[in-house]
Amino acid sequence: MVQMCNGLCERLKVTSTRNGLRYKLGQKRCSLCAQFFSTTEISCPCCKTRLRSKPKNRNRVRT
Repeated sequence: MVQMCNGLCERLKVTSTRNGLRYKLGQKRCSLCAQFFSTTEISCPCCKTRLRSKPKNRNRVRT
């Protein structure tokens, strides 16, 4: 089964943060839709792909 973006994510995406601390604020990213969401779920509300809650590059994590 192929996962596809249904376009629902455009209505649910959150605004960007000024300091780039999205993951620290609890936002999660969908790799397929390329959008950030503020949710407690582990899957994307649009395409049901598992959301990323940590950045890929650990050097970009700010304290």
